[in-house]
Amino acid sequence: MSDNIITIYGEVPELVEKKSSEIVNNYLGQEKDDFNYVKFNMYENDLTPIIEETLTMPFFSDKKAIVVKNAYIFTGEKGAKELNHNPEQLMEFIEKYDGDNLILFEVYQNKLDERKILTKSLKKNAQLKKVEQMSEEEIKKWIQNKLHENYKDIKQDALNLFIELTGINFNIVSQELSKLMLYIG
Repeated sequence: MSDNIITIYGEVPELVEKKSSEIVNNYLGQEKDDFNYVKFNMYENDLTPIIEETLTMPFFSDKKAIVVKNAYIFTGEKGAKELNHNPEQLMEFIEKYDGDNLILFEVYQNKLDERKILTKSLKKNAQLKKVEQMSEEEIKKWIQNKLHENYKDIKQDALNLFIELTGINFNIVSQELSKLMLYIG
């Protein structure tokens, strides 16, 4: 099992990306730049350059992180017809990879397709991290931190009313908080 192949999945893309960014920052131990950080999107890129980039040694850096967004190949979702993803090639790579570069797959769905051989191989040979929806208390702390970052504050009763009106869906809370910050300047 490789510690340098990680799949993060969850239904809230912002939380998946946040977790992904934390892992990459911890792995690199320095600022991301063009030499130590590469990002791909499976809706736009074929698998071959992603695998080749992972197998390439880092340039002007000790470590390299490769992030693959929209890794729908591990789910039941169908991709674009013009992209020719080869699941066998990816499965062979996952089973044999023992390099030092970090490859991180971001899947924006609540669960992976357990029926696929590729997903079974991923579960056996890589780390899987599920990102759950935030609880009400976690969302309240996130709101307070976000407001604090923008030099704003909120009283507890106003925060409770905000949550009561928006619910605890992260996407909705995030959108409404952005509107609120625009309104109060």
